[in-house]
Amino acid sequence: MEMPASSKRKRSLSEEEDLVDRISGLPDDVLGDIVSLLPTMDGARTQILSSRWRHIWRSAPLNLDLVDLAEEKYQCVSAGETSRILSAHQGPGRRFRTELQYLDLHSRRPAAVLNGWLRSPALDNLQELEFHYGYRFPRGFRPLPPPPRLPASVRRFSSTLRVASFAGCRFSKKKTGALHLPVLKQLSLVHATISESSLDALLAGCPVLQSLLLSYNSGYSRVRIVSRTLISIGVFPASPDGRRQHLILEDAPCLERLLIFPYSTGYTYIKIMDISIISAPKLDVLGPLNYDLSRLEVGTTVFEGPRLVSFTTVARSVKILALQNEQISLDVVINFMKCFPCLVKLYIKMAGSTNGWSREYHNFVRTHDIRLKKVVLLNYQGNKDHVNFAKFFVLNAKVLESMVLELEKGITLSTEWIERQHKRLHTKNRASRGAEFDFVDHDSLSGLSGYVNEAQTHDLSMADPFVEFGAWSI
Repeated sequence: MEMPASSKRKRSLSEEEDLVDRISGLPDDVLGDIVSLLPTMDGARTQILSSRWRHIWRSAPLNLDLVDLAEEKYQCVSAGETSRILSAHQGPGRRFRTELQYLDLHSRRPAAVLNGWLRSPALDNLQELEFHYGYRFPRGFRPLPPPPRLPASVRRFSSTLRVASFAGCRFSKKKTGALHLPVLKQLSLVHATISESSLDALLAGCPVLQSLLLSYNSGYSRVRIVSRTLISIGVFPASPDGRRQHLILEDAPCLERLLIFPYSTGYTYIKIMDISIISAPKLDVLGPLNYDLSRLEVGTTVFEGPRLVSFTTVARSVKILALQNEQISLDVVINFMKCFPCLVKLYIKMAGSTNGWSREYHNFVRTHDIRLKKVVLLNYQGNKDHVNFAKFFVLNAKVLESMVLELEKGITLSTEWIERQHKRLHTKNRASRGAEFDFVDHDSLSGLSGYVNEAQTHDLSMADPFVEFGAWSI
């Protein structure tokens, strides 16, 4: 049956409308904002569309990511190529990111090259700056050479920087002349060398800072957090100079998350950080508390490693807690539940400790309201110890909605094995009738790579950073 002529005309008009280039009809400033959000190569490619787009790329805020550029080209970016991009662009700049390992500098001094690039007019009014001179891991007993200084040209972006990552560099020890970054919201210090006084001055010079990452830095033993704007802090508790570091949350009224990224030296774990939580009334997410912590103070409640030394303060704000300690046991977990009585989600990396029932557990259940809705047990083996451990939550968590038991590597998941586990766990007698129990194969969840991206520190949209808990396991 032939389509009526009127229908053909309507379809033809509709197709023509679909072919209209609506994007090019947008104002130049809007198009510039769009181009500046594209990856470096994609933004540059817009120049081939028309002569108008050539003008837009050259005048749009520059997004120059040399790391992405090198990965797309499968080769290092030369200093000359970078200089040509900067000289071809009129500015201003939006984002500049580089790492030494992705550059081909032909033996030129990286500090001098970077300092020169940062003075380019193409980067005027830069909003995001990320650079990395290189990782600094000690080799044997030989002392590490001093890293390059923080480029002096960074100061020209003081009034515009909103995101900054300074990695592999050295800060001046002078108290005078500290960076003042009045609009900075995200700060990362990675493999940096900075004194305690300089770090205090730097943080004091960031009055609207919302997220802070401190990863494998040296030069200080103590970090005092006094900030009315910080929401998230991430720490990688290790230092190339071997110092035990002490993080003190002295006055952090808006802090919601304290993330502790796992660190190990082969198979040997060393206690390299103390944490004191003096005032953080909105702290909601904490962990993973692991091997690296020597001492945790929550008010006047003190844990030394996994052992509860004194118990006088509770932190009712903490709702999400992650634990991965080689000495984990039900005793340890209950002590943490006493300190954090309003927990809603609990993530635990299992170990082989004995977890026999005792009168103390019955006393805890009788005197405490267990509010847990989700429990995740990593490396679950299904043996007597692990069954007794998990059964405590099965029989006592009255509002439990989900328990995920991820099996230790090497255990074969089968229908028969799951049925036996349900019987051993007494799931038919569960305290919460709505609770669901999921036995998960070791490799069936995403994110189980043993690596967690420290950039999660700055992702404030992520309500629960431990959703892929396997990635936090070391």
